[in-house]
Amino acid sequence: MSQEQEKVFWEIIDTFSSEGLLPYVMLIGSWAEYAYQDYLESGFKKILMTTDVDFLYKNLNRPTNRRIDITNALLERGFKYSQNRITGVTKFTREGILDLEFLVRVLGKGNPQHVKIPSLNIVGIGLRDVNMLASYQITVDIRGYAIILPEPEIYVLHKILISSKRLKEEKREKDLQSARELIPHIDKERMQMMFDKLFKKQQKAIEEACEKNYIRLWW
Repeated sequence: MSQEQEKVFWEIIDTFSSEGLLPYVMLIGSWAEYAYQDYLESGFKKILMTTDVDFLYKNLNRPTNRRIDITNALLERGFKYSQNRITGVTKFTREGILDLEFLVRVLGKGNPQHVKIPSLNIVGIGLRDVNMLASYQITVDIRGYAIILPEPEIYVLHKILISSKRLKEEKREKDLQSARELIPHIDKERMQMMFDKLFKKQQKAIEEACEKNYIRLWW
């Protein structure tokens, strides 16, 4: 992570705060690990090597009766706006520094890959596996901003789960490395409680990934 990336990341957070968006999004992905440095009291440190900043939009029905013009707010900060021509998914880019995207929970039947976020008037990436992150959230005060994160225990389980679905070895190893780095710093009993509440299919995938990659959780 360069100082320039860190600076732009905090510009994103400041923009979200100014526009009233922070209460409705959860920071996920590698930049959540950056934020865990201020939450975990065990000396966890993270060196980031990614330009991707991902936020989970927690509830498409919030806020009610109000639009948040995040597009113009980010454009005013020097970001570029683009849409995937096939899916319509929106991306905000500070070229060569950071790429910002929104993820959306998928509930019920079906598995849409792109979902409209009404309050932002943009399209996010629909993923079902992020539902587990939304179930366990914490709010961490960093630099005066109230940033919502997934609890690190569920974050580790999620990283191991999605690693089992990766087609590219590089991304799979990155997910597993993130899990390995966090495991010594988290509450094993709480992680086991979260694991017990997952679907059986998710539990099996996590157990198989741990066995294959020699990862010890609480067992």
